Amino acid sequence: MDKENFEIELSKELENLSISEIKDLIKELVDNLPVNYYEYIICKIKNFKGEKIKLDDDTLNEYNKILDDYKKIEDGEICFQSYSYETGTYSYYDADVDYVYYPSSELEFVLDNTYDLIRKLILYKEYSKVITLFEAIINTSYTCEEVGNPEYDDSDLVYDTYEVSFNNIKNDLGINLDEACLYAIYSLIMCNKPDIFEKIWNYIEICHNVDIRDVLNVGIEKINNFDEFYNKWLNYIEEKKIK
Repeated sequence: MDKENFEIELSKELENLSISEIKDLIKELVDNLPVNYYEYIICKIKNFKGEKIKLDDDTLNEYNKILDDYKKIEDGEICFQSYSYETGTYSYYDADVDYVYYPSSELEFVLDNTYDLIRKLILYKEYSKVITLFEAIINTSYTCEEVGNPEYDDSDLVYDTYEVSFNNIKNDLGINLDEACLYAIYSLIMCNKPDIFEKIWNYIEICHNVDIRDVLNVGIEKINNFDEFYNKWLNYIEEKKIK
């Protein structure tokens, strides 16, 4: 059953139910929901009722703490790590090597918390903060420590430290960067930023697999006039290609 037929069937089935019966039905449906949907449902109901959805102080403190952590990443206090391995291809003089990149345990903690917080902030309509966190992920300068291949070296020695391109590590963050990108694009649309198309272009240059139309499945607020917005986006892309 597709969405259109589902909505038709749903309206038909709910037509003769009383308010109390609908409430009981909703409670039964919620019993079968995964725990991670609870906050979404509550925020969705509050938004539907027009209530202000306020972020708690603990979450605000966590947001500020994460921004401080990105300053530490920028300063090289929290790093990626890497090790090399032989690819099996040999030149006349030496064996070719490739690198495995992975976040240190401290960096992994920061990235996981950032991703989880972005998902929460969307529910509380804190769109500027979502954009700030996503841009912290993609615009921060990352430092990488080269260590020994764990198959042969179990020491804690760091053999080299160097800056690493985000493109080299973006697939090794351990988070769903494409989904975070969608949340950021949705937030840009909801904030109606003046440079919105340029920012979206820059985001998609990094997250190639993102389809902007998927923002329709994000957040608790409906995007108004999305078709008009999407046509403007397509025109922007065409102009960008011409240039």
